[in-house]
Amino acid sequence: MAYTAYISTKEGDNLSVRNRANGDVVTSLTNGTEVTVISEPIFAGSRNWVQIGTNRWVAHEFLTVIRSAKLVAKRTTETINGLRIYQTRLIDGTGKVINTVRAVSGRANKQTPSHIAGSQTPLPFGIYKFDFPGSVKFQGGEFGGVWSPVTPIFKTGRSEIGVHYDPSALLKNADSGTAGCFATPTTKEKDIMTNFIRTYQPTHLIVYEG
Repeated sequence: MAYTAYISTKEGDNLSVRNRANGDVVTSLTNGTEVTVISEPIFAGSRNWVQIGTNRWVAHEFLTVIRSAKLVAKRTTETINGLRIYQTRLIDGTGKVINTVRAVSGRANKQTPSHIAGSQTPLPFGIYKFDFPGSVKFQGGEFGGVWSPVTPIFKTGRSEIGVHYDPSALLKNADSGTAGCFATPTTKEKDIMTNFIRTYQPTHLIVYEG
């Protein structure tokens, strides 16, 4: 009965992980984190809890299951010209990984995710919905010719976020990186991403700390 779910907090903050249902806090996970649920819900302390590992339980209400095609991006410690790399799985509606590409977000000298509008930092961790699943519009300049807007499903000061190509990612200059969107760093990865979005019409982009 195990299944995959994603942490989804309304305020975009971390979720506490406890040692048992309604037990003591042992750690926390960032919004958007992918987890494997391995138990049925257990009611304790006014809410339902599910197990995600040995002595690891979370409140069931803060998990979201996405059964449609999606992009799942895990932020790594690897970098491109000071930009943190997001290893991004392109997953179809059956859960099959079709491909994997790299992505970057924010300016090279501003790599701490933030909810502050105009900060030019990486987009906050969490779940985003594609405004127009399957649509990739032309957008020139820093957007590299492609643009698919997404909207966060959690509270944040950030807006006007989208998936595009970053032609400056491989350049070592002041414009390296994005103003806060989510972008592929090479034309090859841009084409893979564009084809996946148009073919599989993903409904969500999930971003979390690896």
